[in-house]
Order: sequence, then C-alpha cells, then structure tokens
Amino acid sequence: MSYIWTTIVRQGAIMLSVRLPETTERDLAQFCAVRKMTKSQVVQEALAEYLLTAKSPPVGKPAPEPDLSFLAPDDPIRQFIGMAKDGPSTDEWMAITRGEDWNKT
Repeated sequence: MSYIWTTIVRQGAIMLSVRLPETTERDLAQFCAVRKMTKSQVVQEALAEYLLTAKSPPVGKPAPEPDLSFLAPDDPIRQFIGMAKDGPSTDEWMAITRGEDWNKT
C-alpha cells in the first residue's frame, strides 16, 4: 500500500511524503545506516535512476512472431512470412518504385 502526495515547497525543492510498508521502511533505514546516507538521498538517487531507465527504449526485446495459426502446417507460404521485416515499409517501396509523390492527392 503506497500513497504519494506533494506537501511543501522549500528553497526550490519539493518535499514529498510517501507511505511505505513497515518492512520497506526498516530495510531503507538499515540500508541508509550501513551506507551513511539519508533516506532522502537514497530515494532521490533511486527515483532518478528509475525515471532514466523508464525513458529508455526496451533493450533486446524482439518483435513478437506473427500468428500463423490460420495457415496449414505444411503451407509453403510460411517460409516467406516475416522475411522482410527489417526492410523498407510499404510506403517506402511505393516511393522507390513510383516516385515520392505516389500517395499525394
């Protein structure tokens, strides 16, 4: 159970109150004591890292394989599905073969 709300602004910094489960608060206090850091320092660093990671695109996550359940297992077209997934898009091919204004009205 976590509730977050902004409460006070002092010297250009916003004070944030966060409710934590007792176990998380206890772990945070022990972490801070061992590393000689304040809870604010730990939370600020952790939140900054979390937000930076959240902005980055996922790494190494391949595109899902196409659903071929509608094809028979021995359908010869199966071997060709997806083979051009890294190539030009349909719009790019149309521009290449018919000129840049192929889709202008």
